[in-house]
Amino acid sequence: MDSILDQIIEGTIADDEALPPEAELASLLDVSRPTMREAVRSLSDRGVLRVVHGRGTFVNPRDQWRDLPTVIRAMARTTPKRELGIQLTQVRRMIEVGACGLAALNRSEADVEEMRALLDRYDEANAAGDAEAATQIDIDFHTAILQASGNPFLATIMNPLSEALYASRYTASSLANVRERAQGHHRRIVERIAAGDSAGAKEAMRDHMTQTHDDIATL
Repeated sequence: MDSILDQIIEGTIADDEALPPEAELASLLDVSRPTMREAVRSLSDRGVLRVVHGRGTFVNPRDQWRDLPTVIRAMARTTPKRELGIQLTQVRRMIEVGACGLAALNRSEADVEEMRALLDRYDEANAAGDAEAATQIDIDFHTAILQASGNPFLATIMNPLSEALYASRYTASSLANVRERAQGHHRRIVERIAAGDSAGAKEAMRDHMTQTHDDIATL
C-alpha cells in the first residue's frame, strides 16, 4: 500500500488517472496479487482511490481523501516544513479555541488539577532547559484541555495533527523565550477555564495560538 500511496503523493500517478491492471501493478511493485488487492481496498476505504466497475481503479483528487493521517502524510511530503507548520497551526487555532471555551463550561475539578500539575511540570522542564520534555508536556497540556471539553471527537481529530506538528513544536520549545511566553499563555488559559469563563478561555487560547503561529512562522 505504501508504494502505491507514495507514487500518488509524488504525482507519478496523477489525479483521475487509472491504475495499471492488478497483475501488472503487482508485478511492478513485486508483491502478490492478494496483497495488491488488499492495498487497493484499503486506499479505496480512505478515499484515495475509487473503483469504477468495468472501467478500472482511479486516483481521487486529494480534497476527496477521507483519512486525515493519510492527508497529513501527503502534505508533509509535498509542503515545505515551515509552511506545513503554519497551516497545521491555523487548523489548531480553529479547533482549540472552541475546545477551550467548552472546557471552561464542562471541566471537572480533576481536569483543572491535572492542568495545574502540567503547568508545574512545564516549569521544571523550562528551568532545566529540557526542550524535549517541554514539548511533550505542552502536548499533554493541550490534550487535557481537549479532554476537559467533554467532546470526544476533538482529541481524535487533533491527535494526527499533533504528531505532524511535533518537529515544529520541538524546535520552538528549544528557545527559552518561546517557552516563557507559552507558559504565560498556559497559566492564563487555566485561570479562565477554572473560573468557568468560556469567553475568556477562548480569548486566552486565541492569543496563545496567534503567538504560536508567529513563533513557527519565524523559525
